[in-house]
Amino acid sequence: MPDSVTGHEKLHWSGYSYYIDLSGGILAEYEPEELEQVRTQIGEPYAVYVSCQSMDAARAFLRRVLPDCTGLVDTNHFEILQADEFLVLVDRYPQWDWRRLPSTDLQ
Repeated sequence: MPDSVTGHEKLHWSGYSYYIDLSGGILAEYEPEELEQVRTQIGEPYAVYVSCQSMDAARAFLRRVLPDCTGLVDTNHFEILQADEFLVLVDRYPQWDWRRLPSTDLQ
């Protein structure tokens, strides 16, 4: 259902709450070279921004949604990873906080 304040979609699923922006407006926050990197990997991007209450909520959502997606995940830590590669890392390192630790530092 749409949120009356933000206009974003609200989702309540598996005990978690999410706000989802399907407008693609998040692409305005990317640097031109980041967008070029994305275009060379997958073509013209379609971006979805998801905000949630915790890393557990994020993991639950991404584990459910990403297996059916061919695309990229921006970790917000200067990394843009293939969705399948991202899921492998999430499964291998269940406590990984990709917002704070780059995948290259995982051991």
